[in-house]
Amino acid sequence: MKINKLQVRNFRNLKRIEYEPSPGINVLVGDNAQGKTNLLEAIFVLSTGNSFRNAIDSNLLNYEAEGYIIKSNYIISDRCIEASLQYQINGYKKALINNKKSSQKHIDRLRVVLFTPDDLFLVKGSPSKRRSFLDFILKQLSNEYIFNLDNYAGILKKRNLLLKKEQTTGKAFEVINEVFIENAIRLVIQRINFVNILDDINRSVFREINGGMNDIKIRYALSFAIDSDKINVAVLQDALRKNIEKNMKSEVLRRKTLTGPHLDDLNFYQDGRLARTFSSQGQQRNLAISLKLAEMYAFKKIKGSYPLFLLDEVLAELDEKKRSLLIKHLQEADFQTFLTSVDFENNDDRASIFLIKEGRLIRKEN
Repeated sequence: MKINKLQVRNFRNLKRIEYEPSPGINVLVGDNAQGKTNLLEAIFVLSTGNSFRNAIDSNLLNYEAEGYIIKSNYIISDRCIEASLQYQINGYKKALINNKKSSQKHIDRLRVVLFTPDDLFLVKGSPSKRRSFLDFILKQLSNEYIFNLDNYAGILKKRNLLLKKEQTTGKAFEVINEVFIENAIRLVIQRINFVNILDDINRSVFREINGGMNDIKIRYALSFAIDSDKINVAVLQDALRKNIEKNMKSEVLRRKTLTGPHLDDLNFYQDGRLARTFSSQGQQRNLAISLKLAEMYAFKKIKGSYPLFLLDEVLAELDEKKRSLLIKHLQEADFQTFLTSVDFENNDDRASIFLIKEGRLIRKEN
């Protein structure tokens, strides 16, 4: 998946952008508050329909405009796709792919992997951040996962409502419990299968961008204990059911569900030790970056093509050696990268560099 052309109108400070990026690494340079991140955000919004800055659509408008438009021509497996997203201040919003109305479940929609400075807390931050990391990539990989996640959220809400009303002894709660267990384990299985792929890929990626140092492992951490070395649907359902029975008094007392995939986590181990506890801040930062690269390669392994790689100000967080290793990796990769930076020293003509100033692409730097 690679963008051939991108057009942006009245999106934040980007009044009029006509951009034909390189198929490899594209670097957007410029001072702060000039529009570099806004351009990444426009690509992300076209892909997902939402901003990664948690902004509502009306806040994405240029202050002089009544609406914004984002259009792109891109290639997926040698097929040319045209996508557009239009928003008007009156609330009208329309997404098209090849001139037909589309949704975020469309098979040909843009897919992206995003790295922002907030992702540096992926290793040591809250479990919810790691669950969001898994959910975001799995929703791009599988419409079945979107369906299962939505179903689980709805059933969890109903179960919590019964707990709040203290209606836990009737047939309705018994039925909800079984449906909850069934849907919970569907999510867990999909997550575990993906984490196993991610773990295998991340080991080699981490070594490459860190000069061959350290061994990394990723493990899915369940919110309930299991008594078997084997993990399958039956084992997981039985373990979750037993955990619910054991903790029912606590759930009734606290009036909420205390176990399930909404409370699961990811554990990262560096040389056999829990990374969020024992790894340095620099090591955690390097692990977060390697995870995003592993996400790219996992996507390719599962879907057969790469998503776009969007990196916002990642270079500022790395020392000179790690910057060189990362840039070398990106320059040699088969996927398309968009990277923002206040400054960028290019010793390789494979990088396409544009200066952004006051919301305009001023010139190509090489």
